[in-house]
Amino acid sequence: MMAISEIRSDVSTTRTPSRAMHASSSLRSPHVALTRRAPRSRRRRRVATAPSAISNPFDDGSKRAADLKDKAKGFWQKEVVGAKDAMKRRFGGEPGADTYACLPRITLEEAVSGAKKPLTYSRTIVCPECDGDGRVSQTFIDCPRCDASGKTSETTDVTVTVPPGVCDGASLRLKEMGGGGTPPGDLYVKIAADDMSEGAVIRRDGANLISDLVVRFEKRGEDTSARVRTVEGEHGTLKVRADVEVGQALRIKGRGAAVKPGSEERGDHLFVVKKIIHLDRGSGDGDDDAA
Repeated sequence: MMAISEIRSDVSTTRTPSRAMHASSSLRSPHVALTRRAPRSRRRRRVATAPSAISNPFDDGSKRAADLKDKAKGFWQKEVVGAKDAMKRRFGGEPGADTYACLPRITLEEAVSGAKKPLTYSRTIVCPECDGDGRVSQTFIDCPRCDASGKTSETTDVTVTVPPGVCDGASLRLKEMGGGGTPPGDLYVKIAADDMSEGAVIRRDGANLISDLVVRFEKRGEDTSARVRTVEGEHGTLKVRADVEVGQALRIKGRGAAVKPGSEERGDHLFVVKKIIHLDRGSGDGDDDAA
């Protein structure tokens, strides 16, 4: 019995150093460290899952799903897209539209000399209720005043300065007096002007003015004078030579209309002789020459 125990003791003593050496060599060996597997509890499990179909209520053919789909689209178009459009209108600086109006007819004298005329017209402006957003402040509710357009109409009074020499059918531009926006639009005013004075005493032909004239001579062969009226309403005396003929035009320079609106250069006022009367007492009642 003693011999068997001694043998077991020898075996145990000889195996213990071997295990220790194997453990220490395993820790020192890089190949063993790289190939070591993690404990089963720390391993990441990969679970293969088959793609599952996600049910979409909008794809349902039922009436309820269709209603939900329509409501979703309506919300997107009205609230989201509408809000974006409102922001573009407010911050995008949309320019104002031009506005057109007609001025009440002016007289020949006003067209030649210039005038200031009142005008009432309607134009489109940025809605003051929502400041052009189209929505009530801090909400997605449509502005009731402009119906979510961001713009509304306004009646405006303005004084139009008609420049001297303006012609019938001409248009005047009033800068930034048109529709509201960034920048505002312009106002174009069409002019309607008479081409002759009351009673057709003075007629207009471009930049020139024309009046008819009757000349009276006290004696034959002597010069005379004629009293005339200009477009400004002034009366003057026009010298007429003795050899004047019917149809001849006597000219007063620079008393016509402006060559172009606002210009200081003016045409002439022509007085066309329509009739000549000789008041020569030696010849009876006198002789008349007429066109």
